[in-house]
Amino acid sequence: MKPLHIRNLILGDEIPKICIPMTGKNKEELSRELEYIRKFVPDLAEWRVDCLENQETVWEMLETISDNLGEIPLLFTFRTAREGGCREIMYEDYVKLLKQAAKSGQADILDVELFFCPQKAGALITELKSHHAVVLASNHHFHETPSVEQMVNYMQEMDACGADILKLAVMPRKQEDVLRLLMASLWAGEKTEKPVVTMSMGQMGMATRFLGEDFGSCITFAAGLQASAPGQIPAEKLRALLNTLHQLKNGKN
Repeated sequence: MKPLHIRNLILGDEIPKICIPMTGKNKEELSRELEYIRKFVPDLAEWRVDCLENQETVWEMLETISDNLGEIPLLFTFRTAREGGCREIMYEDYVKLLKQAAKSGQADILDVELFFCPQKAGALITELKSHHAVVLASNHHFHETPSVEQMVNYMQEMDACGADILKLAVMPRKQEDVLRLLMASLWAGEKTEKPVVTMSMGQMGMATRFLGEDFGSCITFAAGLQASAPGQIPAEKLRALLNTLHQLKNGKN
């Protein structure tokens, strides 16, 4: 994996980086989440824009969030209902939202759902990157775990479209599904130099959220005041666990 620099953050540098999502529905809830993030200081933060009730206040809230995060990089995400998000959106409005976020310069990383409109994904990613934004291409399967070959192919398609970071999240139905996700993460890491982010969701897949150092996933999403997806581990516990595993791996008791 070739390290990717975002502000003071380096992805692909040993211990997976902790990202805390913000899912507040309004200014008050987001303010409480920001307060927690400022105290905990994760490696990066995600704003789930789709969770905001009043979408007309997006740009006001983005400015507030950016100002409060300081040097903590921000991942700007509108998760569509089709991939587990809070609301539907027309593709034209989705594109407009991401382009405006890129032009604002207040979001460091932009999440692009690769298969929302796959035939147009490459052009969208290219335009977003022209505004100096880092693009994370994503794909989520909340009801199944595809085959290893399918999962690797999805991440290769993200790579081919020009994304800087490749993210895949799946839901296990049996323990073997978790092993398939870990195998896909390893295989994808052998086929691309770009940072890979993978996870098996829910309680059954929880181990994938702290095994990234060994299986090639460079970001792990942790629960702050609340979780944004099933199986997220509380941030404080996850940080302690990642540090302990890293020390043990390097022979430090």
